[in-house]
Amino acid sequence: MTIYMNSLRNKVTRNAALKLSKHRELGTKSNLSVFEVAALMDKLKNAELMEDNRNTVFFSAAMN
Repeated sequence: MTIYMNSLRNKVTRNAALKLSKHRELGTKSNLSVFEVAALMDKLKNAELMEDNRNTVFFSAAMN
């Protein structure tokens, strides 16, 4: 189950990054709204935070 969740998380992150890069290339011709771009950026940021939190938990467990 965890492998599936990690795969799903990676897929969501990759798709968000791809949509943002396309938006960046298209500039004003992009069909994404400000709110959609913000949601995509939040997905990327939250993925990074989740990875940092997971590493912190494992580090804490190793110290005990």
